[in-house]
Amino acid sequence: MASKFNIINTSRHFGYTILLNGHESGAISPLKTSTLSIEPGQHELSFKDSDAENLPTHCKPIQITITDGKALNLKVLTEQFSIRIFDEHDTLLNGKRGFLCGKVGEGIRIENPIT
Repeated sequence: MASKFNIINTSRHFGYTILLNGHESGAISPLKTSTLSIEPGQHELSFKDSDAENLPTHCKPIQITITDGKALNLKVLTEQFSIRIFDEHDTLLNGKRGFLCGKVGEGIRIENPIT
């Protein structure tokens, strides 16, 4: 059984290219939702601006370990000139200070050094 990333783009103006494990895995338009079916295990998730002329162009990736049949709900938006990834509880997962490591849901773990 596959696991899922459900991604909501809350930005009104920016579309994003979804980068999964370093490869383009889809796109998400402003104010739309996209779902990626993935194999259980560890994955690196990031986004870049679909329009290369706009800033920002890329965001810091997050490391996600997800078990079989689980779904992780994420929000992505551009704020203060950076692409930010939030979980469904509005926890910033790719911020600039401290260290985030821990469970964000049953069977889902985030390990991400925040620099």
